[in-house]
Amino acid sequence: MDATSLTIGIILMLVCILPFIIFNRINSKKRKKRIENLNQIAKENNATIQEKDDWNQSIIGIDKTNKLLFFSKKSEEFDKFISINISELLKCRIERTENKDNVLEKLELELTFASKPTVVLEFFNKNETRLILNEIEIIQKWQTLLNKIT
Repeated sequence: MDATSLTIGIILMLVCILPFIIFNRINSKKRKKRIENLNQIAKENNATIQEKDDWNQSIIGIDKTNKLLFFSKKSEEFDKFISINISELLKCRIERTENKDNVLEKLELELTFASKPTVVLEFFNKNETRLILNEIEIIQKWQTLLNKIT
């Protein structure tokens, strides 16, 4: 193999691999920023995140001691970050919305409280994210976790 063929091969390999490396670094920085923001909001509420999950542009975390739940979902229109006192949580259930072909369109966690309105946390929306990855496993985990607290 001559030097020209080797050089062309290396350049082609870099052209193919480089976009994946750049995409991975950008996503890693965004993930770290979401986690930093979650920890900052928790700190402002005198809480400590003991468990968390993040996916796509969303993150959820909990302080089990103070019974505070934190949730953030970023979309094109807004960056939503809420803290929820779950000390009066009665139940937590998963709400699935499917179209007539049984294709999942929305996946939400519905929190019902004793003396305040129901809170709905959107984990997946087909209009915002076309591909569902691990949202089903994450929402099931959080439903189980929150129902144990009640």
